[in-house]
Formats: sequence, structure tokens, C-alpha cells
Amino acid sequence: MNLKRKVLETVATVSFLRSFGYGTLWSFIVLFLTTYMHLPLALVGFYLLVVGVVGALMQIVFGALSDSYGRKKLIIIGQIGQGLSFIMFGFGIFIFNVLVVLGALFLQSIFSGMVFSTFNAMIADVFDENERFRGYAVQRALANLGWGIGPAIGGFVYEFHYYSISFMFMGILLSSISIILLSLPETNIKTKAFKISDIPGALLNKPFLIFSISGFISFLIFGQLTSTYPVYESQVNLIPVYLIGLTWTINGLMVGILQYPVAKFTNIKNSFNFLIFGIIIYGLGYFMLSLNSSILWLFSVMIIITIGEIVYSASATATAVNLAKPEDRGKYTGTFGFFTSIGRSAGPFFGGVVFALPVDYVLKWFLIFLTALISSILYFLVYIIKKDHRLKKSL
Repeated sequence: MNLKRKVLETVATVSFLRSFGYGTLWSFIVLFLTTYMHLPLALVGFYLLVVGVVGALMQIVFGALSDSYGRKKLIIIGQIGQGLSFIMFGFGIFIFNVLVVLGALFLQSIFSGMVFSTFNAMIADVFDENERFRGYAVQRALANLGWGIGPAIGGFVYEFHYYSISFMFMGILLSSISIILLSLPETNIKTKAFKISDIPGALLNKPFLIFSISGFISFLIFGQLTSTYPVYESQVNLIPVYLIGLTWTINGLMVGILQYPVAKFTNIKNSFNFLIFGIIIYGLGYFMLSLNSSILWLFSVMIIITIGEIVYSASATATAVNLAKPEDRGKYTGTFGFFTSIGRSAGPFFGGVVFALPVDYVLKWFLIFLTALISSILYFLVYIIKKDHRLKKSL
């Protein structure tokens, strides 16, 4: 089996299993903390922002470390740590201790960043610039199949009881995935000496910095999918939680089926078109939630939201990595992961602040859409800068 196939099959398989675990239980955490542990949405959002910032910062560190010491060791340690954080969360539910639950969330954020940034770097190691669009698409397709199956089960688990044993069992499963990773080849053979000064180095690349800021803003919107979206639909429109879980299933299955076919049309020349139009469609979908409260409308809007996600995601990570030098791929994937993770983590807080405004829900969701438009403008700015650089080189 050649190196490309081995790496992609292993990374995609593990991504599916991880997403299944997260989709089944982790996707309902905001709803659980606000409904059963009676924590305010703004407080939950703020805490997720804090742990997200810490975890995102560690992504930069882990990305740089993987450039120096290799990818495989960090992935295995991170995967075991993720499983242990699930077990800890389940124990916190069992004793109904908020501090233990919040501590588990903190650890999960750190270990998740370790795995995520290193996986992205491995794919960048073995695929060239144009192949990366399809490589990341395969990984994302399998990951979203897990995300599609998980919430369908998790919605029913949540309705009956958010059992602590469910988290403990899933924690054991996630830790066991590290056995699969033992056969994963090391892709970063030409390592370099680690320097603390290497960690923020990617930010000196102006187009990459603007691109990462736009990624942060984009993921503020992505963060609504498991925060304001389920809270709004369940508490305002009175949609049963299991039906919300089924909309997530539609989201995951659509991405799983369509992500690779869409990515086949993506390349270096048109990648920014996918980013710009994708995030606009995604933000527009959330605004459309405010226009009708029926179940049929909810499922229809989720299809639109998912189309935007597929179009955007066909290009995002590969475009970020393509801005990096070969010896700095881990640092760049970690840095981009830092911005997007903070964005996703800040999403619930951002949404909580928006929803606390004394205006109607149409305007609240419009502000979410406006955020998407700002992100699209920044992507267009990076495109102009890159185009200008290419013209100067050709002269």
C-alpha cells in the first residue's frame, strides 16, 4: 500500500470514529449545561470561549512541535487524552459536579487540538497543492458520516437520559482508537530543531494572517450549529430535541456524500470563490431560520446551511496549508486551527451576546448573516493580495 493511501485511509477512518463519538454525545453539551445544570447560555458560551482559546493556543504549539518531533506520537497521545476527557465528563454527570464537567471540557479542548492540527499536517505532508483539496475532502466526508450517524442516536439518548455511562463507554472507545494509529507511518521525516520563536512565525505572513482572521469570523458562525441553533429551535420554536438531532444527521450525511464530489471541482485557481460564496450561503441559512417556525422549514433550511458548509469546506484547510512552506506545514495548520478553534469556541458566546440583545429574532439572525458577509469580504481581500503578488512576480 503506498504512503498516500495508507495515511488517508487511516486518518479518514479515525476521523469517522471520532466524529461518531462526538456527534452522539458532545454535540448536545450546550443544551445539557443550560437545561439540566441550569447554567446561563452566556456563561456557558464564555467558558467554552476560554477553554477554546487555551486549546487553540496549544494547537499552534503542537503544530510546531510536530514539525520538530514528528506527527505520530502527538496524535496517539492526543487520542488517548480525548477518551479520558469523555470518561471524566461521564463521572462528572454521575456525581452531578459542575466543576468536574467543566474540567473535562477543558482537557477535551487541549487534546482535540493536538489531534486535529497534526492530522491536517499529515495530509499536507503526503499530497501536493492540488491533491490536498481532494485529500481533505475524503477526510471530511468520513468525519461527517460519523457526525451524521451520531446525533441521530444522541438525540434519542438525550431525550431519555444523558447517561454518564454513555460518556464513559464512548471514552473507552475513543481511547481504543489509538490502536489503529499505531500502524500509521510517520510522514514528517525531515524534522527541524524546535524553537519557541517558531510558534508565532506564521503570523508574519500577511495574506495568511488576514486569511486566518477571516477563518476566525467564519467559525463564529459555524459555532452556532451546536449552541444558539438547538437552543432557539427547542426553546423558542418548541421543536423536539430528537428532531434537531435528525437535522444534524442530514447535515452530516450530506457532507459525507457530497464533500468529495464538490472538492473535485476545487483547485488553486478557484479556491477563493468556494470560500466566499460558501460562507455567504452558510450565513444566509441561519438568517432564514427566523422566517418560519415549522418543522418542514427547519429541515429545508438545514439543507441550505449544509450546502454552504460543503462549498466552504471544500477549500478552507487546503488553501490555508498552500500558503505555507513545506517545512512549516505543522506550524501553519496549527495556527489556522488556532483561529478557527477560537472562532468555533467563541461562537456560543457570540451567539449568546447577540441573543441577549433586546431585539426580535429576525434581527438577531440577521446579525449572524452580517458576520458571514464580513468574512467573505476579508477572503476577497486575501485573493486580491495574492493576485497582486503573482502579477508582480510575472513582471
